[in-house]
Amino acid sequence: MKFLEGHFVKDFAAFAVAVVLVAGGFNYVNAAPDEDIRIVKVNDSNFESEVLKSKKPVILDVTSTSCPPCLIMIPTLIGIAKNYPDIKVATVGIDEPGIDNIKATLPIQAFPTFFLIKNGQILDRLVGVVKEEQLLSALQYTPKKTAAKPAKKSKNSPKNLVCKVNGQFNGIKNLVTISFVFGENEIENVDIVTDGFIPPEMEPQREQILARMQASGKGEVTPTMTGFRMHIDNDCRFMKAMDMKRTSTYGEMRAGLELQGFTCK
Repeated sequence: MKFLEGHFVKDFAAFAVAVVLVAGGFNYVNAAPDEDIRIVKVNDSNFESEVLKSKKPVILDVTSTSCPPCLIMIPTLIGIAKNYPDIKVATVGIDEPGIDNIKATLPIQAFPTFFLIKNGQILDRLVGVVKEEQLLSALQYTPKKTAAKPAKKSKNSPKNLVCKVNGQFNGIKNLVTISFVFGENEIENVDIVTDGFIPPEMEPQREQILARMQASGKGEVTPTMTGFRMHIDNDCRFMKAMDMKRTSTYGEMRAGLELQGFTCK
């Protein structure tokens, strides 16, 4: 099959149908015994079986650990995976190995990019931070009218969560640290720090790199000895504009971030 006008037309016959088995089953992530979150991690080996041949409509999230908007979308994706079991939520980490065929096939130009796929066909594509209702609409999905379930709470869940990951983007290595403070019913505070490390060969471009980061308006950017630090706090304009969904629990956020390669404590 190839990709043309909303259809996959590139031959994926060469793709292995193998599915990586972890956590006692398919490559799904489970938050905690009482918080069953199912998000599929996709690469070249299982793209055909999990996405193209999926019996459920698929929201495919193409993400990067170096992308603050991608991190902000995690609670929304967790909510869809939890509340709509007849939709499959899948994710592709653009920084990870084993996705060359996916990158050659899908028109990926920015992060996050969401491909809305049904019966092996792309119905729509959305870029950037979007709301749950936009994703469902693009998927041509009408939510069933069911009584809202109260959020499950764990009396023993910690209040604070700190997760870190090493990544790279456009030749710049970075360390991303995201911190949460959880209240009784919602996430009370989110703080994202990205430490970028500019390699020696890119040092002559340091000023231009810092200028681009500052112009993005995504947070406060300050120079460091090794590169730069970008800080996005709970009250910054970027975070408020993103309208982050805040009802995810400690277990759900930890599971979602660990799926993206973060180490949490």
